[in-house]
Amino acid sequence: MPDESFRVRSRVDFTPLQAYRWRPGVEPHAVMVVAHGAAEHALRYDRFARALNQAGIEVLAMDHRGHGQSPGPDGLGDFGAGGWDGLVADLGQFIDSAHESHPELPVVVFGHSMGAAAVQQYAPDGSQAIAALILSGSSARELPREGERPSRVPPNKPFEPGRTPYDWLSRDPEEVDKYIADPLCGFGSWRVRPRGMMGDPARLSDPEMLRRIRPDLPCLFVAGDEDPVNQQLQGLRLLEQRWRAAGVQRIDTLYYPGGRHEMLNEVNRDQVTSDIVGWLRRVLEA
Repeated sequence: MPDESFRVRSRVDFTPLQAYRWRPGVEPHAVMVVAHGAAEHALRYDRFARALNQAGIEVLAMDHRGHGQSPGPDGLGDFGAGGWDGLVADLGQFIDSAHESHPELPVVVFGHSMGAAAVQQYAPDGSQAIAALILSGSSARELPREGERPSRVPPNKPFEPGRTPYDWLSRDPEEVDKYIADPLCGFGSWRVRPRGMMGDPARLSDPEMLRRIRPDLPCLFVAGDEDPVNQQLQGLRLLEQRWRAAGVQRIDTLYYPGGRHEMLNEVNRDQVTSDIVGWLRRVLEA
């Protein structure tokens, strides 16, 4: 469990947000802000946070609006008046607070899935405020072709017939069952105003916007090659191509054969965590 639980209010619309802090046993040399995915919550990152603490990194995470202990006016899945852009603004506010609490330390950001989409939107205008960026379970956002309606393939389809509707998350049945048993996970009803989930694809792929990301920002993409979200890495390769074309000079990758959507909860999670910590150590020392 975290060392501290506290509440913050969104600057956007005063939505109350639940937040957590994990402290290392020594003076930290860096701070990580974790942005969790859709239909989950920040406490699912406790194991990851404790591993980072072992490496001397303090961890901050919050339940995004409409998630966990930060429900919207209509409960889980309701993003409130601020909508998706409000969620991204909340992330920026949380990163600012990490700097305020530790002005002498570098702040790195880890975003998973929906959280990674928020980090993608934050990066063009916020990259000056962070020392490194990690995208987990992410992908490029695609614009539908003219005349086409956006289509969504159920993520579990590649694994059917499946044991559960959530086999796409991990090959570890215990981790999948924990997700299913968690009352704060798996909700499927969304109320996002004024626009849909994950932001505007045109904005996230706009070359002019992407050129605002500072060129020397160290970036790491973490994914399994059987993750349906990135279409067996096609989406991440497109994202890497876009960011490199925009001038981002350092993009490293950790891609794992057979891995599904939640690499931090996969059968090889200890190796994944160790690889991420090793990358952070090299980046922060440099």
